[in-house]
Amino acid sequence: MKKHTFIITLMAMVLFLATEGHAQKMSPEDDIVFIHHSCGNNFLEQGLRSTLEGKSFINEVNDIYYGDALSPDSGRPESLGSVPGDSTNMNHWILWFNDYLKGVEKFDCADGRNAIIMFKSCYPISNISSEGKMPGDPFSSSQTTANYKSVFRKYEDPAGTYSKNGYDYKPLEQIFAEHPGILFIAVTAPPRHFGPSDGTNNAEAQRARDYNNWLKNEWLSGYNKANPGFNNVVVFDWFDVLAYPSDHPGHPNRLRAENGGESGDSHPSQTANRDSANVFSSFIEKSYAQWNKAKALKSN
Repeated sequence: MKKHTFIITLMAMVLFLATEGHAQKMSPEDDIVFIHHSCGNNFLEQGLRSTLEGKSFINEVNDIYYGDALSPDSGRPESLGSVPGDSTNMNHWILWFNDYLKGVEKFDCADGRNAIIMFKSCYPISNISSEGKMPGDPFSSSQTTANYKSVFRKYEDPAGTYSKNGYDYKPLEQIFAEHPGILFIAVTAPPRHFGPSDGTNNAEAQRARDYNNWLKNEWLSGYNKANPGFNNVVVFDWFDVLAYPSDHPGHPNRLRAENGGESGDSHPSQTANRDSANVFSSFIEKSYAQWNKAKALKSN
């Protein structure tokens, strides 16, 4: 009888500790902000917002959209003009994270801060005109693979900075490494539609696929190796979720028909947004848990 009592007591203690640990890990202490344009807004309002609000570890869901204004950080230039929310092209991200990061952390927070920062460009970014020339220019609006890559990493000098209008600019991987207390979620741009007329061509669409693969595989792997134990950067490949594969016989790397690919509009459909929110649900659960575990290990 005493043996049974001991076993029951032990099981109760294990259950309590497991529950207590989960409560600490998933406590609602972090806000999230999503910097986006129209596709992101549809995604947010057609499934993503309710998904995020349902997470125990998220307190507030905030977003920066067309027309949203915020001031640059102290000592930094107003590089995105008076309405930064209007700017989400690839060449704008280096300006966002060098000149406005502190403001983004606090944007629309009733209390606390946006410890999770999501950002994405809209579908025109998937029309990548050429590979371009390395090392690329992170400030250029020319849509080339080299320019896109240079936003995240400076190839000729990984520890170096860029210069624009008398200010130094760090590539994103340096910014991210300096802020392990923020979970950065890069969301890839959606693919283009294929009908009734095609929004892109096969070469451009394949470059978009290749760039996104580089970002989530090669670049992210390099970042994690250079910053072991941070786990503070992830890539949600929305392009891959929404697009036909590269070997599709008719519409490679285009928005799938069931996701709105035949609509003449590259905005993913309501069904696509709802289904994507379901995919993102498990993605952010895993990403947050790994990041939160890394923070806990560093604090011990």
